Amino acid sequence: MNATINRENLILLTDSYKLGRTVQYPPHTTNAYYYFESRAGAKYPETVFFGLQMLLMRYLEGSVVTREDLKEADAFAKEHFLGLDLLDRPMWEHIVNEHSGRMPIRIRAVGEGTPVEVSNVLMDVSATDPKCMALPGVLESLLTHVWAPSNTATISYCLRQFITLAFIKTVPVENHWLLDYMLHDFGYRGVSSTESAGMNGAGHLTSFKGTDTLIGIVYANRYYNAGICGHSVAATEHSVMTALGRSGETKMIDRVIKGYPKGILSVVSDSYDIKAAIKYYGTVAKEAILARDGKFVVRPDSPRFKSETPASQIVWIAQQLEHYFGATTNRLGFKELHPKVGIIYGDGLSVEKIEEAVTALVAAGYAASTCVYGMGGGLLQKHNRGTQRSAFKCAAQERDGKWHDVYKEPLDSTKASKRGHLFLTKDKATGKHITIRETGIAQAGYRPEQNLLETVFENGTLLKDTSWAEVRKNTTAG
Repeated sequence: MNATINRENLILLTDSYKLGRTVQYPPHTTNAYYYFESRAGAKYPETVFFGLQMLLMRYLEGSVVTREDLKEADAFAKEHFLGLDLLDRPMWEHIVNEHSGRMPIRIRAVGEGTPVEVSNVLMDVSATDPKCMALPGVLESLLTHVWAPSNTATISYCLRQFITLAFIKTVPVENHWLLDYMLHDFGYRGVSSTESAGMNGAGHLTSFKGTDTLIGIVYANRYYNAGICGHSVAATEHSVMTALGRSGETKMIDRVIKGYPKGILSVVSDSYDIKAAIKYYGTVAKEAILARDGKFVVRPDSPRFKSETPASQIVWIAQQLEHYFGATTNRLGFKELHPKVGIIYGDGLSVEKIEEAVTALVAAGYAASTCVYGMGGGLLQKHNRGTQRSAFKCAAQERDGKWHDVYKEPLDSTKASKRGHLFLTKDKATGKHITIRETGIAQAGYRPEQNLLETVFENGTLLKDTSWAEVRKNTTAG
């Protein structure tokens, strides 16, 4: 075989052991029903389901398997399994010959961008052709990748919720538009691939509009028709501020202030001594900063001393800027810095550190809008499938025209799986999501049309083309 495969062959986008699944099932099995959920014990109480449409459009929509793909996969598998013929060739030949390479599966899912309490079904998958009953299981590995953009969307959503509460307490409502920009994505360099940056970067944009990860905007537009749904500002980096050495830092400060007379300008300020830099901003450069048609933003990139927390440094910077530029007290009783200056902090932040910083600012008497936060690897990369305990499990199989429950019940009860065909709806009493078996919906007092799982994909066709406006609406409604 050709050892170099320069494109993704869908047959090989799975785990090795799944290449020969049909033979493993009991005789006369004609279908299998799988579901995806965040199991109990996840880090965050809700999961924002997002990213399925990207996977469907990128990998499964249309005719996606050819005879050449099958030939290539067959040769690959024989070498991979040391000569054993384990590939489920009859199933793939049937897909190519009878379905023109289109995927004979049906996928139902909750609306993209929807926050759903953990331990609820988020999507399900089943076959539409009995000769392809193993296909949903084969596609598990690929479809499970929805965990990553969902994780990022969840992190951003949870932070937005927390910051919103602080805004309600400390920021007048006419300035709540700033919420869209309180968390900025700095994560492109912190992920392992451009596709990860695109999918996860789009996940962040479900709750915020601030980003430097351009490919996240591209993916949101490519797969959800989002347009330019993310924004950024002019900013410096250390290579600029250190270009003339320690003694020349002030010249570079003057240069960038002059070079950007309008708009927000973010200036990294800790190349040598952040205390000296802020003093320069507030004395020698003060007139030029105040003359700008925009905001001058101080960006630290490291602690001032060992063990300093982001929270304590942010409060200190706010106090320094207040000392040099002044502050006013808004009608809610919290201080706001002079509108010509601001803060952004983005060094090694996590959800917990941002919450600590917001809390510390408010405790010090400052409005929650005083500092914008940036996350990189912590937002796009420093989480995994276990963060929200994402799992894709088989819950039912059809044999001889009858469906049978399939489930696992290990000693670790948190890994127990659900049984039968599932139904997602809102509890009438609490308004929270609940999952019940489809066979029990009438007894529970629900109607079939109340199922929040909508068919989004069937037989190679994307049936539900979710727009970016819908995604944002779903997240906001949550």
